[in-house]
Order: sequence, then structure tokens, then C-alpha cells
Amino acid sequence: MKLNKFKKLVALAMSASLLSGITAQFAPAIAHAEDQVTIKFWNFPNFTSDSEFKTPEEYDKALIAAFEAKYPNIKVEYQKLDFTDGPAKVETALQSQTNPDVIYDAPGRVIDWASKGYLAPFSDVDTATLNESAVKASSFDGQLYLYPQGIAPFLMAVNTEVTDKLGVTDLLPLNSEDRNWTVDEFQKFLEAVQEKDSEMIPTVLYSKSAAGDQGPRAFVSNLFGSWITNDEVTEYTINNEAGVKAMEWIQEQAPKGIIGQGAALEAKDALEYFKSGKAALTILASPGLLAQWKDAEGLTARFLPFPNVDKAPKYEYLVAGPAVFDNGDEAKVKAAQQFVDFMINDEEWGIRTLKATGNFSAKKDETGLYDDEELAFAEKLSAHFGAYYNTIPGYARMRPLWFPLLQGVLSGDTKDVKEALDAFVKEATEIYEEEAALLKQ
Repeated sequence: MKLNKFKKLVALAMSASLLSGITAQFAPAIAHAEDQVTIKFWNFPNFTSDSEFKTPEEYDKALIAAFEAKYPNIKVEYQKLDFTDGPAKVETALQSQTNPDVIYDAPGRVIDWASKGYLAPFSDVDTATLNESAVKASSFDGQLYLYPQGIAPFLMAVNTEVTDKLGVTDLLPLNSEDRNWTVDEFQKFLEAVQEKDSEMIPTVLYSKSAAGDQGPRAFVSNLFGSWITNDEVTEYTINNEAGVKAMEWIQEQAPKGIIGQGAALEAKDALEYFKSGKAALTILASPGLLAQWKDAEGLTARFLPFPNVDKAPKYEYLVAGPAVFDNGDEAKVKAAQQFVDFMINDEEWGIRTLKATGNFSAKKDETGLYDDEELAFAEKLSAHFGAYYNTIPGYARMRPLWFPLLQGVLSGDTKDVKEALDAFVKEATEIYEEEAALLKQ
């Protein structure tokens, strides 16, 4: 029964262009070790912020060397992944039973693997010591499958070098403790930027592709207090009254140019406008992006919450950490979990690895790791995380439905936003119900 469910889910994933013609059945690889255990660690460029190492792979290798020195009976073989084709490589490896024992990733993929029976749970981790939102996002069927090490909110940022030159910085909520602002205050700022410099794009609401699509969804959700799903992540809710009002606001503002002409732009375009000083504000920002902007000439980025009619925004957020594949060898599973424990809890390499990601700690008692004023502000936002819907069954197939929806509103092609949102929710719900039913079999 488990295998049949998996085959159906693979077929659905292929329809979303996630896989590339892979149909082999899953069966665990067997590799026994007697005295020496060898495990495989695959990693994306996650550890980019350690000052000693120039590249993330250099950091990965140093981490492995430190672990092997402490646990000489465990050898770790390493493979670098990239974000472009790395996900497909992992899926291919799963089908050919050559997958790694440990990977550092996010719940979106990890929980999908957990639902298909690929992973070993972290049964011994005391989840009470961890951020509750991160634990919820990292769990499936009540078991923890991703050991959450880092968390970080996605939010907005403004270039104060630009706003200072335009004389509009005083319209920003930077002097209040929570920096929250209403939709009216946000609109007033955008209009002031446009009035001061007609060549300047106040901000860019992009919608070309799924890349960085959490930014526009969070922006839309927050304007009048809707959210993509309910808190239980069992129902799409963005077509409610608040969601409709948000889309109508966008429909009204788009022709004015204050939210850019983003129907044909994607996240990287919007970020380039911001980095180059052509846009005053970006709707996509994070601690990781802030680190990348540190040396950009003419750019002083400061974080801002999403505008919300009640000054009570919620945040989509990043969760990152390692997961262990159950490849059918108990010794490898134990060795892999030992490696995971080292990278999270080792006295030296635990904190260092976390800070190499630029994220905040998922441990409740591990705060204040950064001196930077913007990071200190962002760290406080973990109390306002919204429902983590990236693990909802069918999430990957829902994403391609979102950007055409927003494109229609931005371009003016969509006249009835309620009708458009209802259609989006109807199709997304059908996908959810289809995949949720398979998981219950």
C-alpha cells in the first residue's frame, strides 16, 4: 500500500515538472559497515557567511573534518549541490537508490520525502526546547523529520540612501519599535517617492514565475489581513473578503506605477532594481539577502514589515536544518544522526554552523547572536510567524497557479478579482484533496 501511494505521488509530482521522467520504484539501499561507517552528506550552498572560508564548500569540508576528528569511526563523503538542479539530482538519486544519508534543506522538500517514507525521524530530540513554529513546519504525522537549526522571516527592505536623497525617509515607520505601518501609510510613501522622482520605481510587485513567489503572496496576504491557508493548513483561504480587498487594492494601484510594472518581472529582476537604486523598496528581503547587500555601493538596506491595515502583519519564514535518509542500514542512520547532532549541538561547530547560514537559532534559549541592528529587529519577528503552508499536500502544484493569478490582476486582464481568487482556491483545493487522500491510504 505504501508503495502504491508513493507511485501515485511521484506521478503527480512529475505533472508539476518536478521530476524528469523517473518512474523506478523506491527500495532502500543496503550498505552494511562493521567497524567503520561511511555516510554521504549532500549540501546546497547554505553555509555562506563564515568569514574564514571563501566558499560554502570550503566550510562544508571543514565541518566534516572537525566531525571526523571527533568521531574517527565515521567517514563522511561530501557532494556539493546547487539550487538550480540540486533538487532534481536528489530525486534522481532516490529513484536509483544512490541518495545521501544526510542533507541540509528546508521543510518544503523534507516533509515531502518524509510523507513518502524516505526519512528517519529524530525521535530523541526534545522539541520543547525549539521554536514551536519551526517544529510544526519540520514534522509529519507527529514526528520530527527535519532538525530545525535556523529560522528567519521573509519581510521587506528599504534603501535609505535613496529615501534620504528624495527627502521621504520621515514617511517610513523606522523610528517605532515594531516599525509596523498601515496600507494608507505605505501608499503615501510610494506616492511620495514617485512624486519626488518620476524615474524611480517606488517598489516592484513581481509575478513572472514561482521564483521568490513567497514575497508577493506575503505582500497580498498582509495588506488587509488574509492568509493563503487557515492556521491548520487544511484549507485555502486567500479568497476571503480580506484577500479580495487586497487584490482590488493592487488592481487599483497598478496603473499608477507605484507598485511597478511587475507582470513580466520575477524576483531576481525586482532585487536587481533594488540593489542598483532604481527601486526604493523591495517586497522580498531576509537576513540572508541583507548579508549579500552589505557591500553594495549606494545601498543601505533597512528591514520593514509588510503593510497591514491593522498594523499586525504576519510573516512567511525560512526554516533550515538537516534531515537523515533511512537507507536501510541502522548503523548509517545512527552515524548520520550523530553528524546532525554535531552540526547543531557541538559546542564550537553548532553555533558556528548556524551563524554560517546567517539565520537565527531555532533553539528558544539561543538568542542575541548578532550585533547588527537590522538582524536584532528581524530576530524579534519570530513571534509573529504565520501558518507554514509550504508543507501542505500539493504545495508544489499550487505554486504555478499563483503567478498567473497575480499577473492577470497587475496587467488589468482580470476584471473580477473575486472570481479569479475563487478559481485559484478551487483548483488549489482539488490538488490538496487529491494528494491528502493519497497520503491517508
